[in-house]
Amino acid sequence: MLEKVELKLKDLLKKAGVTSEIEFSKPPKPEMGDIAFGCFDLAKEQSKNPNEVAKELAEQLQDVETRLIASVQAFGPYVNFFFNTSELAKLILEEVNKKDFGVHKLGKDKKIMIEFAHPNTHKAFHIGHLRNITTGESIVRILENDGYQVVRANYQGDVGMHIAKCLYGIKHELGTWDIDDDKFKTIDDKVKFLGQAYAYGGTVFEEDENAKEEIIKINDKIYSQTEDIKEVYKKTRQWSLEYFDKVYKRVGSHFDRLYFESEVFERAIEIVRQGVNDKIFRESDGAIIFEGSKYKGLHDRVFINSKGFPTYEAKDLALAEKQFAEYNPNDIYHVVAREQSDYFKVIFKAQEFTLPASQGKQHHLVYGWVSLKDGKMSSRTGKVVLGEWLLDEVKKNILKIMDKSDVKNKVDVAEKVAISAVKYSFLKTGIANDMQFDMAESISTTGDSGPYLLYIVARIKSILKKSKVMPLGHQCFLKSQKSKVVIDKIALEEKELLIKLSEFDEVTSLSAQSLDPSKIARYLFELAQAFNSFYENCPVLKSDADAIDFRLFLIEKVEKIMSRGLYLLGIETVDAM
Repeated sequence: MLEKVELKLKDLLKKAGVTSEIEFSKPPKPEMGDIAFGCFDLAKEQSKNPNEVAKELAEQLQDVETRLIASVQAFGPYVNFFFNTSELAKLILEEVNKKDFGVHKLGKDKKIMIEFAHPNTHKAFHIGHLRNITTGESIVRILENDGYQVVRANYQGDVGMHIAKCLYGIKHELGTWDIDDDKFKTIDDKVKFLGQAYAYGGTVFEEDENAKEEIIKINDKIYSQTEDIKEVYKKTRQWSLEYFDKVYKRVGSHFDRLYFESEVFERAIEIVRQGVNDKIFRESDGAIIFEGSKYKGLHDRVFINSKGFPTYEAKDLALAEKQFAEYNPNDIYHVVAREQSDYFKVIFKAQEFTLPASQGKQHHLVYGWVSLKDGKMSSRTGKVVLGEWLLDEVKKNILKIMDKSDVKNKVDVAEKVAISAVKYSFLKTGIANDMQFDMAESISTTGDSGPYLLYIVARIKSILKKSKVMPLGHQCFLKSQKSKVVIDKIALEEKELLIKLSEFDEVTSLSAQSLDPSKIARYLFELAQAFNSFYENCPVLKSDADAIDFRLFLIEKVEKIMSRGLYLLGIETVDAM
């Protein structure tokens, strides 16, 4: 409910003698009122039965004159308020029509870095990465909507054993590291080849000791950037980055800074070796470790291995140093899967000693696993389900549904609808929850799905386009004598839609505070349902002359808020589908 409405009610209750904390709830049924106040704390203060206190308070409020409240009734321990629909409509529309409705300033003058996506070069961009980038993109937009300056960061592994395995596979496939670009016509061809090479290298690493030794030698060369490895490493690294950039553009993301392991590993060694002198780390069996077990709930981890190479842990120390030096953010959120939770606890503890300024500013934003509900729905490189494969499969199914549609730019529309289907499926469940992607559910235009929300927006746009007279401006609307009569005749479905519209401001704020896009996803589905109920019972273009302006104005606000909410989820709307 609108904050302005609740403030008016709180003032009313305080004047009636209520001194306890005032919290409101929504009655379970519309016929029980619009908003309820529970009298439990008040009854406790007065040592009375809550039902009795509610009845007395409701009777006391009957004589209070206010244009907003039509009537007050007691329902058990609750005092329920019935609004004057005309006044309620005016209050809500005044707020909803403001340009900054749903926009907040909590993050003003604060900078947050969101580090997300994290695909490693020479490896596949799989569905886990797709969920990661979907999550990070939405979090960025929600925080920007809350007034924060947000830095989009992406940390990628471009050194390590996974690349050595890939380069080994390349030499096995081609017999050389001198790659002829003419053999690979497109970036997709190049990445497919890298995937095959990596899959082979990964297999022989586990099965063939000679191959394993050779891959380990290649890994040493990658860190040293020897002449025989340098060119193929740089070329294939660039292939991966070009492909990732293609995926980023497809899903509507971009980054302010790409960080790489290759730019921090040397500094990582320096930090850890200095940390040995400072008693932060200690040597153990030729390696250097951080004794996390000294601290409750933590464990020991290796930061430099016995060969003298920095581990992920050490490189994260240097990464943090670089990120804080370059951007000086108030906080950094790392969007990383749940299995890394214990890892980050140790890393953040070590950073308290190597980079004291980071204490309390580093956070692990957990996202859950994603799998496919239908076991037959699979396309794999090794055992990996590719992110783009999933988008393409969803798009194929949507094009089948749209087969007889006469919509223009059908393929482009299907692309946007497919991305909405995948993103909404990932976000609606709560980012920390594991999920199974259900193809049928994701592309439904009647259920809780991205395409359903796009369909509602497209339907409203169609209605507005068909109307020869566009909605009147808000001030004119409120002052129009004709429209005032219409407001007095607001139907239940219109009132419910107005109330749902008013909740957008609070939902966007709570979503930012909790870093939870599912709150917006859930709200948009409920708003779409409220619109459907309204549309079934309150015809727009076929309504009488007195009602049409109001209803056109109302659905225009629904379309704008739904489009804004979808934007915050990283979803682009369509005009028709």
